[in-house]
Amino acid sequence: MEQVVTSQLHQYLAANDLLPRFQSAYRKYHSTETAMQRVWSDTLVAADDWQVMLVGLLDLSAAFDCVDHSMLLERQQSAEGLTDSVLDWVQSFLTDRMQQIAYSGHLSSV
Repeated sequence: MEQVVTSQLHQYLAANDLLPRFQSAYRKYHSTETAMQRVWSDTLVAADDWQVMLVGLLDLSAAFDCVDHSMLLERQQSAEGLTDSVLDWVQSFLTDRMQQIAYSGHLSSV
């Protein structure tokens, strides 16, 4: 069921141009490699123009657990246009969930 909802939600966001332009995660034909290619390309362009380049890297692997779910649901309603039953389903999905991270083939709660 989650895969069906994920697919439909992604189609909706893409069709309504609601995904950030340079987001690589969860996009068809985008990956960590395409994100790194973008950073490398921007670095080369800056070097050619004798500009200073600053890159900030963040590890957001446990960010899921830090998100205020009520704020997330409000944003989904106002910015993405999700309504009633979809918001209820997302809220139900988020309730009492923690991100699971795989370490050496084992799942751990963060």
